[in-house]
Amino acid sequence: MKQLLLFFFLIVFTCMNAQNDSLKNSTFESLEASYKKMLYTNTSQALSYAIKAKEIALTSNNHTHITKAYYYIANCYYNMGANSDALQPIELALANSTDSTDIVLLYNVALLHGHILSELGEDSKALKAYVKAQEYAEEINNPEYEISVLTNIAYIKKIHKDFQEAINMYKTVLQKLETLEESQNNNVYKAIALMNIADTYLWLQKTDDASYYNEQGLKLSSRLNMELLHHPMLMNKAIIYYQKEVYGECIKLAKQIATLTKDDEKKSLHLTALFYLGKSSYKLKNYEEAIAFLEEVLQAINSSSTVDVNEKELHEFLALLYNKVGNAEKNLFHFKKYVELEKKQSAEDLKINNETHELVDLVSVQSEIREIKASLADETNSKRVISIVALLLLVLLIISSIYYKRKGRIIKQKFDKLLEKVTALEKEETSEKAVPKKEKVTDAKAAVILEKIDAFEKRESYLSTECSLGFMAEKLETNTSYLSKVINKYKKKTFTAYITELRINNSLIRLKNDKTLQSYTIKAIAEEFGFKRQETFSKAFKAQTGIYPSQYLKKLRKNR
Repeated sequence: MKQLLLFFFLIVFTCMNAQNDSLKNSTFESLEASYKKMLYTNTSQALSYAIKAKEIALTSNNHTHITKAYYYIANCYYNMGANSDALQPIELALANSTDSTDIVLLYNVALLHGHILSELGEDSKALKAYVKAQEYAEEINNPEYEISVLTNIAYIKKIHKDFQEAINMYKTVLQKLETLEESQNNNVYKAIALMNIADTYLWLQKTDDASYYNEQGLKLSSRLNMELLHHPMLMNKAIIYYQKEVYGECIKLAKQIATLTKDDEKKSLHLTALFYLGKSSYKLKNYEEAIAFLEEVLQAINSSSTVDVNEKELHEFLALLYNKVGNAEKNLFHFKKYVELEKKQSAEDLKINNETHELVDLVSVQSEIREIKASLADETNSKRVISIVALLLLVLLIISSIYYKRKGRIIKQKFDKLLEKVTALEKEETSEKAVPKKEKVTDAKAAVILEKIDAFEKRESYLSTECSLGFMAEKLETNTSYLSKVINKYKKKTFTAYITELRINNSLIRLKNDKTLQSYTIKAIAEEFGFKRQETFSKAFKAQTGIYPSQYLKKLRKNR
């Protein structure tokens, strides 16, 4: 037996030595080729080739090879899901690439750096890496490179609730894909864009738009057997049913998705299905069943840091459910968690969105500067060019001056009209509000609701940051569906437009008359008038008045 074991050991040892000798005698180029061949079939083996390539590169002190080797090592770890292990080699690749002129290599390093940071939850840092990759993509001047970066930046925008920007970026991806020939890779990007546009429209509760893009995505993913993308789009369809209040169909489809995804390594889709089973059960007043589904989701979140579920909304629904079943202790616990997460997410979203706008704008400015430098470099010593540039700058200065004066006049005109509107609103506020004539409201139930709406407005309950359709329905002792119909019919607006108009009108009057309030930050003012986010308030104010709140405040202070 001992002899047999010794013989077996000698065979294994000989094979290992043979492999090591083979690697030892390899060139960087041959190891690179072996790495590329094995990356997706045997990633561990590819990693051993990359590590040996790094040793050869370090010995020869070839910085391009060193950069590539560290990139290959990081890519192996990333494909193995070991993102923490991937971070150091990708940063070493960056450090060694400072003098590189290989734009494609620089692009790949920056893009992978973004992927790794994003997987580690470092979205702010990931964004900077993606923007750097975008610069390189523009230099390469190939739509395929730009598509990859735009897709990732759009995803960060989406998860941090800058929804319209995310939609615009994904639609840009679709436009760029139209210029390319159809391929498996391009079809994957198309399906990803369609899926995310639908998902983002669902966040905005634009259900018809979501359905349009989701159906396109379902057809594409079904035709090409893209199971990994087909399941999320089925989940989108379930959410569309939920938003259309077809709760039975939502439950039916969500159960199907929960079964299909129960063995997935990443549990997010499975838990999203359970989440909507819980939400739909709540809407159908099956409270105990809803609690069971949502508690299962919460347990999964508490036992894993990688689960991607809307934890804030989860606590919101659990708070509502425990209130319905009379469990005050759990109701309070989940409400506190909801408030805590609301504050945290709002701060994170604002930080990421501000950085996104700054970085994307910076790339645009840097690009313009590079173009100007390039155009002037060939004729630096030419007096004629200097004269032309000086003349152009003078013309630009004159045009800018005219533009800003005109813009100032337009803002002043809008402000003056706005003050007239505010004066009219103030007069309306001091006089008794017109009550809809009884004979025009033939529905007795609607007349009662309209009276309650009038009282709701007078109490200024709409200024609460928690003022949702459900909140208002509860205060008026009716259901959300009927309240929505009454507002649509008699106020001639959607619920969101109705509440937003009340808030903006209130802000116009109070800001005009309250000097203390004029000294607040825009964020504080937004919260004062029921908006959870500064950005939402600014957009709503601009849409209703034609100017931003900062411009309104500036004019008010000037008129003191």
